[in-house]
Amino acid sequence: MKKKLLLATLLLSTSALFAQVSKPIEMPYVEYPIAAGDHDEVVQQYCLICHSFGYVLNQGKKSRPYWKGTIQKMVNEFKAPIPKEDQQTIINYLVKHYGYETSSEH
Repeated sequence: MKKKLLLATLLLSTSALFAQVSKPIEMPYVEYPIAAGDHDEVVQQYCLICHSFGYVLNQGKKSRPYWKGTIQKMVNEFKAPIPKEDQQTIINYLVKHYGYETSSEH
């Protein structure tokens, strides 16, 4: 009896995995424009392999320390394969196009 109950429970819980839809599902495409120039190809090479540029845009305008900390987090915690020399290039790009300098950073 326990085996039949277990089998029935498994069948019921997995039936949703095999649900069919009557028509194709279309996902919307959202384009996130990236500012051209200033080594945008480096940003695209390293940042866009893990997430869309929308993730960057959603951060809003942030300071140099914020962007530096974010790049360090991507490298140290998420193991982004960004060489040391390209990390500073990415930080400079992000500050110029999606951030700001504070008076203490000059």
